Amino acid sequence: MFLKQFIAAFNQNIIPVRYERSFRGLKKLMERQGLVPFSEDDQAFNQLERRAGMLKPVHTVEEQIEYMASEAYWNVYKDRPIWETSWKRNLRTQLKWQPPTRLFCIDRNGRFNVNNACPVCRDEYFFFDYRNPKLMQHFLQPGTDLPISNLKTGLCIEQTVNLQAQVLKAKENGTLPFNVEFRYFDYKEWYPELWKNREDETTKLVGDEELPKRNVSVDDVYQNPDIVFPIHNRDVNTK
Repeated sequence: MFLKQFIAAFNQNIIPVRYERSFRGLKKLMERQGLVPFSEDDQAFNQLERRAGMLKPVHTVEEQIEYMASEAYWNVYKDRPIWETSWKRNLRTQLKWQPPTRLFCIDRNGRFNVNNACPVCRDEYFFFDYRNPKLMQHFLQPGTDLPISNLKTGLCIEQTVNLQAQVLKAKENGTLPFNVEFRYFDYKEWYPELWKNREDETTKLVGDEELPKRNVSVDDVYQNPDIVFPIHNRDVNTK
């Protein structure tokens, strides 16, 4: 059905060149023309097992938040991480010897190129967005803003890059809490006179004796004499 509509629209010269290789752009253009390019049979919903060659349904962030608060989500994932519940790499080896994950699960036309997609691509409601940090926290180390290795979570490289970008955007917009690294300041730059007075006081107390530096060990400052133990003579002919 879609192929017939595409050929008819192409023969009428209503499809620009930039839309010839993009199914999403073609869908928007044909919707403006009053056509229905895609049917429900072409959508890869969650109840389908084999999805290769099918389109992933497009949902909004509001629908994603409602889905994660629904009973359908609870029946599938419970309160466990998404990558731990519904997906596992089919590999018989240790984690450190695993090959890298696939480059992408969905091509640029919005269609699945595999049947067993990664945990985010396989669910029709899942996509990373900074406005829904609850989904991103499933793939972050607990209490931090650092993502878990995709060898463990099984995310494809495309979704891994999307996760890093959305985490940075969430930190900028304040939707994801994170810790600020502690900074060490050299107070000599702000209070040179106060530091100079402290140095004068230490020289008056100590005198000509040099203070030990921080990179000097205690053994160098307080050298203990070596204890000489008597040489042990092996017993011979004691039988």
